[in-house]
Amino acid sequence: MTSDTKENKIKDLLDTTTSTLSPDTLVSLRAARTLALDHQRTTRTAPVLVWLGHHGGGRNSSKAMNWAISILFAAFLLSGLFAWQNYSTEHDICEADIAILTGDMPIKVWLD
Repeated sequence: MTSDTKENKIKDLLDTTTSTLSPDTLVSLRAARTLALDHQRTTRTAPVLVWLGHHGGGRNSSKAMNWAISILFAAFLLSGLFAWQNYSTEHDICEADIAILTGDMPIKVWLD
């Protein structure tokens, strides 16, 4: 039995069952379904994704916002990498200077 056959049987069963329900019951069921779907949407998404989806304006602008955030993240990552390399280079030079000044390393070693 394929999934299409199962889906069609379930659909037919639901259609025949809903035709026997009263209009008030159908309205209540529709309201409960809407409430459940709204609750699922709000509890299943991360706040950042909600902000990106609702403040983008359209589908293309949301994609542009994602690219902008990605580029900004890459820029911060690269600037952090450069700062770390600069700090480690300065730190290495400082250790050599301290060794020369304290007499632990002769200046001739540094000049060669």
